[in-house]
Amino acid sequence: MGEISRELHNFILKNKESMVEEWLETRSSHSNTVYSATASEDTVEKLRKESLGFIEAVTAIFIHDKEESLAYVEDWSSTIAKERAQQSVPLYEVMEYLGQLRRIYWNYVRKFFEEVEKADSRDALRWSEMLNDMFDFIIESFARHHHEAHQRLLASQQEVIDELSSPVIPIRKGVGILPLVGGIDTYRAKVILETALEESAKQQLTTLYIDLSAVPIVDTMVAHQLFQLMDSLRIIGVESVLSGIRPEIAQTAVTLGIDFKNIKVYANLMQALDALDH
Repeated sequence: MGEISRELHNFILKNKESMVEEWLETRSSHSNTVYSATASEDTVEKLRKESLGFIEAVTAIFIHDKEESLAYVEDWSSTIAKERAQQSVPLYEVMEYLGQLRRIYWNYVRKFFEEVEKADSRDALRWSEMLNDMFDFIIESFARHHHEAHQRLLASQQEVIDELSSPVIPIRKGVGILPLVGGIDTYRAKVILETALEESAKQQLTTLYIDLSAVPIVDTMVAHQLFQLMDSLRIIGVESVLSGIRPEIAQTAVTLGIDFKNIKVYANLMQALDALDH
C-alpha cells in the first residue's frame, strides 16, 4: 500500500478511542441487550474493547494485503457473533451497531481527506472501494457466524427438551418408569426409542413401565414405533409393561395387527406398580 494509505491507517488508529466513544453516545436506552445505554460498566468496557477490535480489523486493509485483512475480520466476526448468539442479541441490533460504527468510521476518513492536502480523488475512490468491500464482508461474515451459532444453540436446547420429554426414572433396582406426556409425533417417537434403549441399558433395567395415560393421540406410525421400542427392549433383556392405554390407542394397535398377548398391560400406572409388589 502507498504512503498515503499508511498515513490514513495511522490516523484512524490514533482516533479509534474517540470513534468508539462517539458510538457509545449513540446507544439507546430502549434496547434490553448489551447495546443498551443502561448496560453495566463491565458490559460497556467489553463493548469498548470489541469496538476497538472492529476498527483495528477494518483498518488493517490499509497496510496488509486483502487476504490477510479478510482473515483478521473473519476472526473478529466469528468471535463476536458467537457471543451475541449466546446473549440472545437479535441480529438486527448487531447490524444497527455495525451500521453506526461504519458511519462514524467514514466521518473520520472524510476528516483525514479534508486535512491532508496530498490526498486526491483517486485515493478517495480507492479507499471507498476497499472499505465498502471490507464492511460488506464483515456484515456477511457476521450474519453467517451468528446464524451458525444460533442453530447450534437451538440444536443443543432441543437435545435437552428431547431428554426431558422422555425420562426413564428408576424406582428400584432393575425397574424404571417411562412416563410419556403430550402428543407424540414420528420425530418424538424416534427420540423416545433411542433414549429409552440407552437409559435402560445404562441403568441396567430388567423391567420398564411405559405409561401412556397422558398421551392424547397415537397415530399408526407412532404405535408402530412404540411396539418397535418394546421389541428392541426385549432384545437387550428388558421386559416392557404398558399402562394407561386408552381405547383409541388400543384400537390403533389392533388395526396394525399388533398382538398384546405377550405384553403385560394395566389400566393405569398405579395398578401396574401394585402388581409389582405382589
